[in-house]
Amino acid sequence: MFLNTFTVSALHAAVAFLFAVNQHSARAGKDTHTYKTGEDVVVWTDKVGPYNNPQETYEYSILGLCELEGEDIAVQQGELSIGETLEGHAFFSSPRLDIHFGQNKAHTQLCSMILTEEKAKALAGMINDNYWYQLYIDDLPIWAFVGEHSKFALDVSRFSMMYRDNNRSLQIPSSGSAPPVPKHLKGKPLPRIYTHRHFTLFYNNDQIIEVDMEPSSPWPIYGGAPLNLSYTVQWFATNNEFKDRTNRYLDPKFFEHKVHWFSIVNSFMLCLFLCAVVAIILMKTLKRDFTRYSASEAEELENLDGVGDESGWKQVNGDVFRKPDHLAIFTVVYASGCHLACTVFIVLIFAICNSYYASRGATAGSFVIAYLCTVIVGGYEGGRIFRMFGGQHWKRTMVYQCLFMPGIAFISFVVINTTAIFYRATMTVPFKTIFIILVLFLAVCVPLHTVGTLLGRRAAAERSFPCRVHHLKRPIPTKHWAFTPIMTMVAGIVPFGCLFIEMYFILSAVWSHNKIYYVYGFMFAILVLLCLVIVCVSITCTYILLNAEDYRWQWQSYISCAATALYVFLYTIHYFYNSTQMSGFLQTVYYFGTSLNFCIGLALFCGSLGFIGASKFVFLIYSNIKAE
Repeated sequence: MFLNTFTVSALHAAVAFLFAVNQHSARAGKDTHTYKTGEDVVVWTDKVGPYNNPQETYEYSILGLCELEGEDIAVQQGELSIGETLEGHAFFSSPRLDIHFGQNKAHTQLCSMILTEEKAKALAGMINDNYWYQLYIDDLPIWAFVGEHSKFALDVSRFSMMYRDNNRSLQIPSSGSAPPVPKHLKGKPLPRIYTHRHFTLFYNNDQIIEVDMEPSSPWPIYGGAPLNLSYTVQWFATNNEFKDRTNRYLDPKFFEHKVHWFSIVNSFMLCLFLCAVVAIILMKTLKRDFTRYSASEAEELENLDGVGDESGWKQVNGDVFRKPDHLAIFTVVYASGCHLACTVFIVLIFAICNSYYASRGATAGSFVIAYLCTVIVGGYEGGRIFRMFGGQHWKRTMVYQCLFMPGIAFISFVVINTTAIFYRATMTVPFKTIFIILVLFLAVCVPLHTVGTLLGRRAAAERSFPCRVHHLKRPIPTKHWAFTPIMTMVAGIVPFGCLFIEMYFILSAVWSHNKIYYVYGFMFAILVLLCLVIVCVSITCTYILLNAEDYRWQWQSYISCAATALYVFLYTIHYFYNSTQMSGFLQTVYYFGTSLNFCIGLALFCGSLGFIGASKFVFLIYSNIKAE
């Protein structure tokens, strides 16, 4: 009784801690987001990278512009949360952008520089690769391209005129004509960098509601070219409220399109129909089986249909609860799936309540915290199943359970992070963040998992199987070699039918710049629907297997449902080659490494849920028969 009360209290404490942490991370920042007229508004530079590779991002300083260079300025580095670090942010202030709340600013020089051959070549390559960059003002993002392609040859006379006009508007002393263009570049199209930024900001009382920036004044790139960077600032009042300021970044035409709604409804109807059909078939079949198996000897003699019936699921009642092969491995993958399922549901519930899309790193950070707090669930289920089936060396198995998913994540992290370090990308996770996660794992995960395992073992000691397990194994009838593979593949494709439409929207949001996934309600509904389908599929496969007098239902129910992840991974490959223009080793490693991790997690989730459904079904039918 005390242990059960402790379990409930621990779960409540974990949820309360998660809620408190998420409430903190859901805020836009430590600032109050209120300004006085004339107060400084900091512009934060974030990351820059090729448009076609969303995760291949670098620090803003790689552009080599004079904006962040010089001994006369003090560039501040922004503090990052765990979630922001995992998302690859890198904040540095841009002190030359002197913006004050509510005060317009005319055409102002930012800085000037002469491009060296090396910088010109690097900038030209970035512009040709469609590099974009990201800024933040009051935690509101701004995106812009570094420059533009030029399809026309450089007009030297017009270029000289632009040079004089630009210097005159910035009040820069000029010798009159532009520096000479190299002979080998005359008459050729040159990439151009935007040298002017026009900031438009909207405010409501003392809060910033909306920010925008329009780059202009493209300037040709070549060695020795002068760059005079400038900016203007204009403020406007608005009646929009602060709580609605992130709505402009959402894309309701894409995520709430009629096709999306129609597809969701279709999936619901299809899956509900499948659940109803499976339920009816199983109920009728089981009713007939119960009637036949529960009949007395006299009734069997009178009923000709019952004579000689020595096949069916009852025949394996002495083996159906036999310990599955490789129990330690089965327990590890099952416990990991239960842990992950609990984590996902908690994160989704809090995401729906707190609108995580409105805050940087909130989803990633909450997932880390939820994983730490729900590890007790995985420990409980692992300890319960391992003792229920009479496993040995439970302490060693407990260690395997605790390290399994972190081990997979660590292997993929080493590959991705090493690649990011080699490319000097912002997705590189610093040692400080790694150390914090490691300390949290040792201080939270290990004790909670141990407590959960002990509670699970105690719960298993108080429960017994409905049927006694025979000492001698019953021989399994020979089946066609394709029986198990076909059943597994068919069972896996049915849940995938509920997922693939939503997978398109999720992948579009994750692997693009201009889409933010915010319809968490859709995802939660699809997840609930997926759970129902998986349970029905698992029960059907288990019943077919037991009718074939094969009592190895534990692994089969798990693998049949986990096969859904294989179809999802194949779909991610299709999406990579047909719906994106990603290229390069770094982006490819990140895409397939992340996709593989996601599919492994999905396999654990679906497999564990399938085993739970099959287990409830097997316990139910064998507790209602007369076993010899």
